[in-house]
Amino acid sequence: MHILLITRHYPPEISGGARRPFLLVQALQSLGHKVTLVTPFESDHPYHIHVPNTAIDNGLRLQSYPNEAAARKPNIPDKLKNFLRQWLFWPDPDIRWARDVIKTLKAADLKPDWIMTTSPPESIHIAGAALSQALGVSWLVEMRDTWISMPHRVILERSKLRAYFERRIAKNTLRKAQAITCVSEAVMSEARLYCAPNTPELIIPHFSKPINLSENTKQDLVDIFDQARLNIVHTGGFSLSDRRRELAPLLDVLKPVFHKRPELTLHLVGPLTPSEVALAKASPVKIIYHGIVSLEKSQALQRQADGLLLYTPKDSHALPGKYAEYAMAERPILYYTDGSWLSLVDDKTLLRPLISGLETLTKQEAVKPENALSHLAAAEMMVQFLKRIDNNAPQTLCRI
Repeated sequence: MHILLITRHYPPEISGGARRPFLLVQALQSLGHKVTLVTPFESDHPYHIHVPNTAIDNGLRLQSYPNEAAARKPNIPDKLKNFLRQWLFWPDPDIRWARDVIKTLKAADLKPDWIMTTSPPESIHIAGAALSQALGVSWLVEMRDTWISMPHRVILERSKLRAYFERRIAKNTLRKAQAITCVSEAVMSEARLYCAPNTPELIIPHFSKPINLSENTKQDLVDIFDQARLNIVHTGGFSLSDRRRELAPLLDVLKPVFHKRPELTLHLVGPLTPSEVALAKASPVKIIYHGIVSLEKSQALQRQADGLLLYTPKDSHALPGKYAEYAMAERPILYYTDGSWLSLVDDKTLLRPLISGLETLTKQEAVKPENALSHLAAAEMMVQFLKRIDNNAPQTLCRI
């Protein structure tokens, strides 16, 4: 099978959004399928179409050098463009990149079996809908977050008018899809409001790649962790990943337990804003900040940790993608905060509330996940889903 995968988030960008498509591409190739990858970044992928975008390139640079972000002066033309975009009822800022993708791929000589777009951002699906019609190819939508009911964009919460037009955009776009996959029932239940009736659907939960550490990698980590201490690891960003996930409240709740157990050390791995770095330095909690590392090193740090910190926004409905990655590390997962996402976890032996979990944690406890989904199993689920649709499809692709 040949899949044209269009994704806004992909390495070298460091984010949870980049991890899922990256592992999916690896798995599909391992299973013998061809993936033509479309991203805004340079890549050594053998079938890669680079669609550059100045704003995205600048964002990647500022992610790698966060001090530049603090020193950067406001760009008035960009602010004006964003204001006009929002109030002329276009989707998120990446609509500009989505338009470039449409233009580039219409000019390319491509005829895949399926086009796949994965969000966020939601504007990427506008490219999928347009290209499906232009190329006469079936289109698979993947949604990892709700579009409107719990949006990342503040304006959709503040303005009922803006949310109304966004719902129209969602319906006009998603009703053209031939199939849809979502990470959870909560996301799927919203998607059904906008897709055509009886659109084939499949829930593919978050997945990860099993961790296999070489002896060299294990040796490299010896000097990172003080084995006389209890090492707690958090990988990923905070406010850079989700505006509702602030570092300060987490550090506040950690102070008392770290006072009781002075042998605890918190390792922060991933991008932090300059203000978050300053908070970490000023905190009485013993913190070691490792900065941005590769996925391989991140997983190695998780496997060698004594506990893994999982921080979800308050009342979150979605099972975090980080949970699937942590499960592969086979270490206790210490969660903060509660939410309905807890009901989505089949194997709760991995999970412990943050404070009580830290109070009772011991050195190198091992836990074994029962239902952790590997990237290979997830890719096979998706391929079999698409094959069933192909086998039942009429000869001529029907457009709505």
